Formats: sequence, structure tokens, C-alpha cells
Amino acid sequence: MRKPRLAVGTVAALAVIVGLSGCSKDKEDHSAHASSTTASATTTAAATTTPAKLTGSPAAPLPPPSPTHPAAPAPAPLADVDCGPVTGGNGATANVIAFASDAGRPGCTDAITVASDYLGIPRTGDAASVDGWTCEPQPDTTIPHICFNGGLTIGLRGDAAPASPPPPAPSPRRTVDPTQPPVTTTSSVPPAPAPTVEDVNCGPVTDAAGATRTVIAVGNAAGRPGCTEAINVATTYVTTIAPSDAVVVEGWQCNAQPAPTTPSVCSKDGLVIALRAN
Repeated sequence: MRKPRLAVGTVAALAVIVGLSGCSKDKEDHSAHASSTTASATTTAAATTTPAKLTGSPAAPLPPPSPTHPAAPAPAPLADVDCGPVTGGNGATANVIAFASDAGRPGCTDAITVASDYLGIPRTGDAASVDGWTCEPQPDTTIPHICFNGGLTIGLRGDAAPASPPPPAPSPRRTVDPTQPPVTTTSSVPPAPAPTVEDVNCGPVTDAAGATRTVIAVGNAAGRPGCTEAINVATTYVTTIAPSDAVVVEGWQCNAQPAPTTPSVCSKDGLVIALRAN
């Protein structure tokens, strides 16, 4: 039996179809590989740009000071300062010392000014106020004078001191010259008499019995009472019925006396009111 023979044209067509089919499969495989590579690169980039979450304590301890940068040293304590010499009112000199203490240390300008003002005026040995400072001598041969103010101290090292105040002028002494007789001075002019205070008739008052008395404001060295007061006191006295003749009226001592013309008087602090009989 004879096998059919394919025509040449048919074989060529089949070869073309198989070739095209192979190319198409290669393109699909290449596209799939490229897509897979692109996706992997994108995933890797996304993972790289995602920020990492930090953990742990945010307050980490500081490192110790570096040996090449040590901590600043503590300030040096204050020391006494010699501010220089001054001359006292006594002509001697002394150095002004600004002493250091817990309260601090005076400045040399203030120290020199205070010391100069203290030494420039004659003073006794008592404490003196100088420019707001208290300055005084002290029993110390090295620093015989000091000034202090609010815990600050200024000292004078040396013999300078304020000048002593001049002594008071002596009282004049009066002596008698034995060779001269005493002189007695006399005057022919009599002394002027003391002024005379006249009596004043202040008017009548009526006593409890209906009799009339005349009130006299008596004038003397103590003065003279006023008529208004004299009338008031006399009226109260003569109208008061008392167990005795002595009655105190508004501070006046009123009483009878053995004088027919002026049987009653009232007195106070040397002043006198007389009640004359009519």
C-alpha cells in the first residue's frame, strides 16, 4: 500500500506555523520573567524605605566628663587686700586693709574713702558713724582702728588715728588782789517799786438771810480774780447753809473772819475775794 506524499508547500507551511508558535512561547516566558523581576524589585524598595521602629529608654545616661575637658574648678576663696596707705589727723600713716569674710570683701575705693573720712576729723575714743559705717578704736596694737558695716570690715594697720579734739577752754579764774581794797558800788537811785494791783468792786450779792454783801476782787502780788468768777463763788458761798463757816466752792476756800468790815473771804492760789458787809 502506498503512503500518501505531502506536498512541498504543505511541509513549508507547517514549518512556519511551528516556528511562529515557538517565538510566541518565548515572548510569553520573557514577559513573565520581567514581570516577576519588577515585582521583586518593587517589594525590596518598599521594604528599604519603610522606617524602622526604635525601642529602648529615650533618657540615656550621659558619659562622664572627658579627660581632655575637665569640669571648671571652684572659685578661689576671698583673701584680705591691702588697699594702700592713708595719713591720719595725728600725722601718722596706716595701711587700709579690706578684710574678707563670709559677707564678702569691701572694695578698695570705699575702704580708702571711709578710712580717710574717719581720720580727717578730730574725734574722741567713742564709736563714730562715717559714711554709713561704724568706725572705732579697738585694743589691738596691729589693727588699732576698724570700720564695719553689714558684716564687711575695714582695718587700719599702723599708727594713723584721728586727731584729738582740742580741750575745752578753761573757765576764767577770778582772784582778789590783796594790795587793792574791795570796791563797794552803791547807787542813789532807789529800786523801782513793784506794780500795784488795785482792788475792784464787783457788785452786791444777797445772802441766805436776805442781807447784802459787796464782792471785792482783791489785788495783790499774785494778781486779781475776775469779777465773773468772784460773783459766782461769792453767791454760792453766802447762799449755802453749812454746819460751819468754812466752805469749799469751786476750789476756793471760803470762811468767816473776825473783821467787822470784811467778815468773809475766799482764797485760791494766792488770789482773794472779799465779801464786805453793808
